[in-house]
Amino acid sequence: PIENRKCMDYDIPIENRTCKDYDIPIENRKCMDYDVPIENRKCKDYDIPIENRTCKDYDIPIQNRKCKDYDVPIENRKCKDYDIPMNKDDDDNDKNATVIENRKCKDYDISLEETTTGNSDPHQSSVISKDEIASRVIKEGVTRDQIEEDIQSFLQAPFRCHNEVRSFWTICLFITRLRCPPWVDLHPGFLMRGMYLFPVVGTIVGLAMASTFDFFDQSLGFPPMIAAAASTAAGWAFTNCFHEDGLCDSADGLGGGWRPDQILKIMTDSRVGTYGCATFCLYTVAKVQLLGALGESSWEFGASCGAGPAIVVSQSVGRIAAPYLLRLFDYIDDENGPKSSFYAFLKSAKHLVSWPRAILGIALGYTIASVVFGPEVALFVIPSVLVFAHLSGRYGKIRMGGVMGDYLGAVICLSEILVLCCLLFVQSHDSVMAGLKQMTQGGAFTRFVLYVVAREAWACIANNFPNPSPAPKLKENKTEQATFQAKPKPAEIKDDSPKGKANKILANPKSTFEERFKAVQSYLDVLAKPVGSLGTLETWAARLAALHRSLSPNVDRVACLIFAGDHGVAAPKVQGGEECSAYPQAVTKSVMLGLHRKVAGASVLAKGNNVDLRIVDVGIILGDDQGPFADSTVVKVSPQKLSQGTKNFCVEPAMSAEECERCMTVGRESLNEFVQETSAKAVVLGEIGIGNTTSSSALIAILTNRSTKEVCGGGAFATKEASQEAILKKIDIVDRALAKHYGTNGSRQVNVQGLDALARLGGAEIASLVGAFLEASARDIPVLVDGFIATAAALVAVSISPNVCHVLFFTSQSAEPGHRAALGKIQDIALANGLPIDNIPVLSMGLRMGEGTAALLAVPILRSAAKVLSDMATIQDILS
Repeated sequence: PIENRKCMDYDIPIENRTCKDYDIPIENRKCMDYDVPIENRKCKDYDIPIENRTCKDYDIPIQNRKCKDYDVPIENRKCKDYDIPMNKDDDDNDKNATVIENRKCKDYDISLEETTTGNSDPHQSSVISKDEIASRVIKEGVTRDQIEEDIQSFLQAPFRCHNEVRSFWTICLFITRLRCPPWVDLHPGFLMRGMYLFPVVGTIVGLAMASTFDFFDQSLGFPPMIAAAASTAAGWAFTNCFHEDGLCDSADGLGGGWRPDQILKIMTDSRVGTYGCATFCLYTVAKVQLLGALGESSWEFGASCGAGPAIVVSQSVGRIAAPYLLRLFDYIDDENGPKSSFYAFLKSAKHLVSWPRAILGIALGYTIASVVFGPEVALFVIPSVLVFAHLSGRYGKIRMGGVMGDYLGAVICLSEILVLCCLLFVQSHDSVMAGLKQMTQGGAFTRFVLYVVAREAWACIANNFPNPSPAPKLKENKTEQATFQAKPKPAEIKDDSPKGKANKILANPKSTFEERFKAVQSYLDVLAKPVGSLGTLETWAARLAALHRSLSPNVDRVACLIFAGDHGVAAPKVQGGEECSAYPQAVTKSVMLGLHRKVAGASVLAKGNNVDLRIVDVGIILGDDQGPFADSTVVKVSPQKLSQGTKNFCVEPAMSAEECERCMTVGRESLNEFVQETSAKAVVLGEIGIGNTTSSSALIAILTNRSTKEVCGGGAFATKEASQEAILKKIDIVDRALAKHYGTNGSRQVNVQGLDALARLGGAEIASLVGAFLEASARDIPVLVDGFIATAAALVAVSISPNVCHVLFFTSQSAEPGHRAALGKIQDIALANGLPIDNIPVLSMGLRMGEGTAALLAVPILRSAAKVLSDMATIQDILS
């Protein structure tokens, strides 16, 4: 992460840097002449191990190399197809003239200095986001063998503490709902490397469940069965039923399928069938009964007993099955499933679960079991789980050809039950050996063994039993034969019309947003109108169809989400503020009260345009009494809100990094929740907060590197015309804030990270808007962007992730001078990343109210764009 780097001059052009290989810790660098000018170095692509380099001419002077971005780690390169040959034009003696061969990334011949000092964000993380990982696809021409090569760097990477820490956080994110650092993702490499940490994370889950059991059992005095049910529910909430989902899917697949391809197809179905329901019910009942039978917890080092300690050990030891199975058995993937490419990567990445890591995972499980119950019990439990896991792996290999994610979850669930059975068995006897001796006595054990042997013998006999009476051969009946033969697939009708081509590209899961956009534009050009005659409406229609992947996008359901927060810079001076607004800080609460009563501007316009409305309080100063908002159906007070609003950014950062991340998370979760509730296909984002124009002006000034005079306007003013005195006051406030955090004038940093600026200069509602923009981008949900403040938030979101550009639909041209600067910067970032965007707002009505009002007024325009695509005929249709 940028903030953790030792070398902080990463935003300075390479030729001016003192520290050249800034993204590698100094102690880990192989090339130690990082402080020598690039042209004088012996080792040129110092940050890639020699054996992994694609560009082998690292000892050739920079200006003579064919591979230009050699000193950027492969995963961070903007030009991803660097390994495609680049031919020189034989007819041109100019060495800089090149012929592009199959590349989609056109800046392969631009030096690193040029690419990092342009408008694109050079600090964009290479981390694969959890929203993108499921849709990752294998590019055409890339084989599975090449994917195997993609993980060689992980296989050859030494055991280093920072890699294992990242693996730990990856596992936490993978199987729990614990809050993780914002840079954590589900990278398959770190996921597989960290499989040995499953028992450790399982212990954390177990401690949470055990605490719940002891609270219900000992503190509340409830019966053990009730405590067991509560702890089980707590475990489901803690892990989001992660392994239980795999148990249900595996039961449905193995129960309902009889061929590997059928089993995998059923397992990928998100619905739970009969086998899944039955298995889940049996699993839950068995778990609750076992915990109830284990009874009250007794915690003692190496000699614990009861349900609480058993929960901890079962959650830990049950998870050693995962690295063991991955080490011994093939990881399979559904080659035709929606996540086939991601599973294909895991299929190769499973080799990262080496024997040392698998053994270390088993050792961790043994250690935890020994600490809780003692070495003797651990020696009984660990082999039992390993034997069960091995038998499960063999069964999976027979039925499916190997193991996969859902199947691992099922084995972990059943391993937990096995561990609880073992611990109840030990608790019921004086010792393990005494229990085993007693078990073999009596007729029950003998009858069970005879049953198992008889079943296997039956299967062996049935497989080899001869046919005593062969059936006579039936006469060939061509009619019946034709009836039972599978109908041949009809020949695919090739549709070369613009509509047919557009539908084909839209349906292709591997198509890029730009490809879909251009295909829809070509279709729009043949509709019954002069080409381009509908202006921006056509651009909106093409982008809407590219997002929905359909020529009939439906935006009848639209949701409006407004975030509200108070700003410290707007507080009275006696309270440490700057009184930056013409209105007092308390007006924010009054505006929200009007929205609650459904009489404010946004309420009226939302109702008039059939838009669902919700307001989320993320930082309004309400005090201890939430008043009418406690039970409001329109206003939601977030439990994660900043109860005192933000701080005065002229004195200190408006928010801490943790507070900023918290507000962004509220934005993400609120959008996700509201969209699911309303089934919305597009979203309006707005805000309320006295002082947020000042905050937005500061953000735009620092992110566009414009002077404060160029971006500061009157904001919300009490008269029809802005007061020049108020504008000068705002300029002074923003100047002091920027001087406080980034220096003044010439010493101000040119490139500032969006998140850093947001925490220092933003507001709670602006941070929530940023989170909502990022979530909408991940889900391909069109966003109608309101005026100045919403555009400032969009600029921050785009600086964090340029892909946000493709969901932005700008609605209103604000009177604030900084609005044009923000729109221009967003367009620059979009163009630098090859993303089509129209930064010209569709409305120019002098709107400056906020609350999402401009975006609400543009909802009919968005719906009209959808209707043009779905209902308008082509010229050929009319002529014929």
